[in-house]
Amino acid sequence: MAEQELVTLFAVLLISGAILILLAPIFYRLARQGLWIFSFVLAVPAVLLVALGLSFVQLGFTDPAVLAPVVAVVFGMRVVAPTLTFLSVRQRLEGTGSWTAVRMGLLVGFVTLGIYMAISGFWGTPTVDPILIGERIAMAVGTSLIFLRFQLKVMPHGSTDKFVVWLAAILFSLAFSVVAPFAFPAYAVLYALSGMMGWLIGAAVAMKTPSASPAKSIYTSAGWVR
Repeated sequence: MAEQELVTLFAVLLISGAILILLAPIFYRLARQGLWIFSFVLAVPAVLLVALGLSFVQLGFTDPAVLAPVVAVVFGMRVVAPTLTFLSVRQRLEGTGSWTAVRMGLLVGFVTLGIYMAISGFWGTPTVDPILIGERIAMAVGTSLIFLRFQLKVMPHGSTDKFVVWLAAILFSLAFSVVAPFAFPAYAVLYALSGMMGWLIGAAVAMKTPSASPAKSIYTSAGWVR
């Protein structure tokens, strides 16, 4: 897929997620009150979001410096996503008979991906690499958890259907974790560095016992895990 097409795909995913998370609660409330006739007014902000999103992304395609805030967000999410993924899995499986095997599997996978991202960042890999694509899909799982938990924390309870929140989280995670690294290759080294840091930090957390992991306390106090 050409770089311009990837930029367009990134914009579509980002704008679709924004429309869902910003406008769906309003539509949901109108629908619950039987005010369907007023839902057409949502077309105006939707068109504005599409125009602003496309303009921003296309400007970033010609001047990568414009995308610095987006890259900073991607960098931060890629650093914390593996640890959040591990803690979420542990929250569900710890104490079960399969937890030890799952924990070791995650540890080996995290270390492998961390080393691979270091190699890909400093020695280079093909543009389309199956392992690299797999790494970004795995990272998308963690970033979707970040988006999902953040949205559920900041949105009023019952303001919209949870399916919409899930769908928006998936669209955002695909945009930032899967498409963005391919769409904006000028920041390839930063993507690799954030991936290396994220997977190796996650591996370090996986090696710790629950009581000894400082990351568990940080994520618990932030409300990400119990």
